[in-house]
Parts: sequence; C-alpha cells; structure tokens
Amino acid sequence: MAGNDGHGGAVPDGVTRAVLLAAIMALAACASPSPVASTSPSATTAASPSTTPAASATPVPSASPVATVDVAYTGLSLNCRLPVSWPVKSGQTYTYTAGFISFPTGTLTVDPAAPAGSVFYDRALSKWLPVYRPAVSPDGKRYAYGEGNAFLGTAAKLHVVDVATGADRVIYSGDRVYAVVDFAADGLYVTAAAPEGRPRGLWWQDPTGGAATLISSSIASPAIGGGAGWGADFNTADPSPGPGGIEGPMNRLLRFDLRTGESSPWFYKPGSNLYVMGFDPVGHPLVSTYVVTDAGGRGTNEIWLVVSPTTAVAIFSGTGVATPSRLAALDGHGEWFDGGSQGGTVWLSSAGSMQVVVSASIDGLLVAGGCIA
Repeated sequence: MAGNDGHGGAVPDGVTRAVLLAAIMALAACASPSPVASTSPSATTAASPSTTPAASATPVPSASPVATVDVAYTGLSLNCRLPVSWPVKSGQTYTYTAGFISFPTGTLTVDPAAPAGSVFYDRALSKWLPVYRPAVSPDGKRYAYGEGNAFLGTAAKLHVVDVATGADRVIYSGDRVYAVVDFAADGLYVTAAAPEGRPRGLWWQDPTGGAATLISSSIASPAIGGGAGWGADFNTADPSPGPGGIEGPMNRLLRFDLRTGESSPWFYKPGSNLYVMGFDPVGHPLVSTYVVTDAGGRGTNEIWLVVSPTTAVAIFSGTGVATPSRLAALDGHGEWFDGGSQGGTVWLSSAGSMQVVVSASIDGLLVAGGCIA
C-alpha cells in the first residue's frame, strides 16, 4: 500500500444498485475525481485508481460551520481533526470543497487554504491534493495521475507531480489510458482504464519514466496491498449468481504474485458482487460484497476482513443507503470508512468492531485522511 494514513457511496437498493456499481468503477478509472469516490462498490480509493486531478474552481471561503454534524458515542471519545471533503455544485458541475471535522464537538469548517477539487490531505507536507491516498507516494512528496478518456479514446498521459513545488512531469504518452492503482515505495502500479465496466490489467511503472512492465493482463479491478496484487473474478460454481451490471457479477477474490502474475483464490461469496475496499494495517484485504436477497432486487451489504485463503471475518452487515462504501483512511484509531458518493455518515472500525462516528447533513462526505491530533 502507499501508506497508512488514508486511501481507498452507498447506492440505491435493488438491481439498479448492481448496475450502478459497474458504471461507477468505470468512471473512477477513466475520469478525474468527482462526487463519486473510488474505492468500494461505488467508488476506490481505499483502493480506487486515481486519474486526472479535478478542475480548479473557487473554494468556499468560510471559517464557520457549513453543516450539522451529529457526533455518535465513538466520536465523543476522540480529540482530533478529521480531514474531509464534499461536493459543492457550481453551475452544472460539482467540485470538491475540503475542511475538517473537529472532535469531540463535531464542528465542520472549510479550510480556505484547500484548492477546489481537494480529496486528500497530505499530512507530511500539510497540503491538500486532488487525488486519493493510493496515488500519493509513501513519503507524501509526490503524487501521480492519469490523463485521457478510455470511453472517448482520447490521447493518454501519465503524470507525476512534486507536491512541494507543483512541478508536473509527464512520464508516459500513448494510446492506453492508465489509472493509478498505487504509488508504492517500489514504484507505480497502474491499470488500464476501461470504457465501461471494471478496469483490467496491472502494470508496474517506474515513476521517472520508461516502459511499463506487465504483471497481469487478466486481473480485474486491481488493488495493491500486503505485498501482493488483488482482483476479482467469477467462480462458475455459483449456484445463483447475482446481478452485476454490464459485465456480470464477480464473486471471488484472487491474490496475484507481483513477480509472476500467477493468481490463487482467497475468498468466495456465492450470489455476490464484490470489490476490494482496501487493506488493514498489516495488509489483509477488506472486501465489500452485495447480495440480492429478494425478488425486488433489494439486498445486503457486507464487509469481510480476509486474513487467509480459508479465513474471513465479517465486520459489517447492513441494508439500505447508509452503509460503509469506501475504506478511506488508516490511523492509530482504526480504519475510517465513509459512504462514498451518497450520505454523510462516517464509520470507524477498530478490533473488528464497526461503529458510526458522525452523521452530517451533507451528501457525498468523504474522509480525506487520518484524524490529526
């Protein structure tokens, strides 16, 4: 993983949700950060590919509270500032505004120093960035993003930016549109943005330039963690496959060797459509599954901590819109989750227990890093 202070929305019930999952993953892999966050069934962060930074706009200059925030019992025990961002409509488009939720009061304020489009707070350099945590180097000094649109077939580039100076260097130009999976200590891991559906393929790229090295051409929705690559596929033994949008469901987690590209199954959930949300502090994958449970298409969201090929522990189960959709940050308090593109609820998981921390009167609230003491 790129670091441990942050990465990687719930959607309507029913078949519509299953269809929307695949569409959002495609958007996250071939467009700039938008009101749809990318690390989970409806987004990526945790573990979503990062692409072109959002366009600049005028941030909301305010030091006063901008939304009502209700602090749950878990939040009352905190004494820190949680960096967050949320979409604000400007004309016919949205751009992200950033700020902090202060605990234990729950006050949400805009940070006037945050450029519009900020989705991650780089604590190492005290700067707001327009990409999610996986696209930021472990030391916080650089970030990467892809340029181009796989759906439109526009020319592609891959950029690396120096955070301190803002110097932007193009390290790749070509036909394949790359999205950043992870800016790791050993280099960039990128995937091919798909016109529709899940991104496929995993390459290693030297951040200084040169040709990318193919690791796997078959991996779908790749993520990097625990010294391995991870992706989803479909186990044909599933007796009752769930809906999965334009390309069908994927019900199994595969682990990929980063040297050989060979894969092995680690987790299987019949009837589900699953995504890798991110990784716990020791590199175990957290997997989100959605299983349709009735004829109306309604279903259940679950989050599983996969600790071995034979052991997985459920840490969350719920229905409806208010469910965790994105693993957004890791810190000393635990693992922070948000609702992605919908809702304003934030969860904190610690020792396998998932608890609501805050509920805000604002849609699309994203956790933008670990809580700062």
